[in-house]
Amino acid sequence: MLRKIKKYPPCIILMGIISFLSGCGNESAYYKKNGKWHYDGTVMDSQNELVNFTPIDEYFAKDARYAYYRGTLIFNGDDASDSASFQVLSKYYAKDKSMVFFCDTERNSKEYWSIKRIVVKKIKDADPASFRMMSDGYLARDKSYLFRQDKIVAVQDIDSFVLLDHFFAKDKLRGYYRETEIAGSDGLTFTALDAHYAKDRSKIYYVDGFNIGGSLRNVSYETFKVIEEGYAVDGNKAYYHGDVISKEDAASLQYLAMGYAKTSRQVFYYGKLLKDADAPSFAIVERFNGNFDATDKVSQFSAGERVKAVS
Repeated sequence: MLRKIKKYPPCIILMGIISFLSGCGNESAYYKKNGKWHYDGTVMDSQNELVNFTPIDEYFAKDARYAYYRGTLIFNGDDASDSASFQVLSKYYAKDKSMVFFCDTERNSKEYWSIKRIVVKKIKDADPASFRMMSDGYLARDKSYLFRQDKIVAVQDIDSFVLLDHFFAKDKLRGYYRETEIAGSDGLTFTALDAHYAKDRSKIYYVDGFNIGGSLRNVSYETFKVIEEGYAVDGNKAYYHGDVISKEDAASLQYLAMGYAKTSRQVFYYGKLLKDADAPSFAIVERFNGNFDATDKVSQFSAGERVKAVS
C-alpha cells in the first residue's frame, strides 16, 4: 500500500529552512534548562557555585570565580583559573594573570577511540603576559619560547621566528618545516616555494612525507622552477618530490591533473614513468566515468595503468 506524501507550500518549506539554519548558527553548546546549566546535553557539576555564569564561546565559559572548558572546571583549589583575568586566545588556548592553559580532547586506542576525554593542561614555563597565538591551530609563543600544544619547540631565535606558507617557517638563522629545524639552511634568505619545495640563497629543499628529505644535489639553482603537486624542473631535469624522473626535454614538463604530468616525450603518474604512453596525444578525460581517467591515441588509462585499447 502506497502512502500518500503530504505536500507543503513552497513558502512553508522556505520558512522551515531559514528557521533550521538560524537555529544551527545561534545555538550554544552551553544552555540553561530547568534552572540548570548544561554543556552539550550534560548537566554541569556544582550548580550552586555557578554564580553569574556566562558562556564565552562554544567551548569556554566563566562564572564569578572560575573558568570552564567544555563544561568542566579548569582546575580547582590553588591551581584554579582566575575568572576576572581569564582570556580565551583560541579554541585550544586560554590564559589568566598567572597561568596559560592548553585545552583539547583526546581518544585512547585502548578504549577503541570510542570515548572523548577532556584534557586541560597548564603550560609550564609559559609567560601569560606575553603569550599569544602564532596561528589558528596549535602554535603559540611568548617572549622566550615557541609552543606546540603544551610543549616547548626548540627554535634558534624566537624574536625573529615567523610562519611561512605550507608548514614552513624561519628565523634569522634557520629555516623550519613543521617546526623542525632544517640543518644547514640560511634563515635570512629562506622562502617557501610551494607545499613541496623551499629554498635559501644556495640550496633547494624538498619535502618527503611529513619531513624535509634534504636538499637537491646537482640542481641548476638559477633555472629551478616548481610546476605543481610535487613536480618541478630545472634546465636539464624533471623532478617529483625531489627525485629526478627525467632528463629528456624536462623544460616542457606540464602538470595535467590527478597525479598525471607529461613532457613532449614522456608521461608520468605520481612521478612514475608510463613507458608505453604516447605523450603528444595523452590527455585527461573531461568527465571521469569510473572506468578510465586518461587516454592517448592507443589506449585508455586508469590510475596510471593501461586498461583498454581505444576502439
